[in-house]
Amino acid sequence: MDAVKHQRWPLLLHDQARLEYGRLLWKRPSARARLLKHWQDDRHPYAQRFAETYRPWVEKVLEAKEEADDALDEELSRHGLSLRVVVREIPPVFGSFY
Repeated sequence: MDAVKHQRWPLLLHDQARLEYGRLLWKRPSARARLLKHWQDDRHPYAQRFAETYRPWVEKVLEAKEEADDALDEELSRHGLSLRVVVREIPPVFGSFY
């Protein structure tokens, strides 16, 4: 059985999935554009919070490679955040307007 990777910023399984799948989609320009359009849509319940506070951090996390996560967590901590906090702020995708 594989050991679970120990991290300073432990993620719940659904948060880990959100990060991994988010990064996979983010690599495709058409998927990235569709995600951003969806997340900024007025019908999305997190649109305002995403636009006003978390968009630059979410983009930074999604653009980063997994190997850089520890350094990214350190950078985020200098701004009062953590990788765990930002991953949880990646807006969900749902609804007929996606």
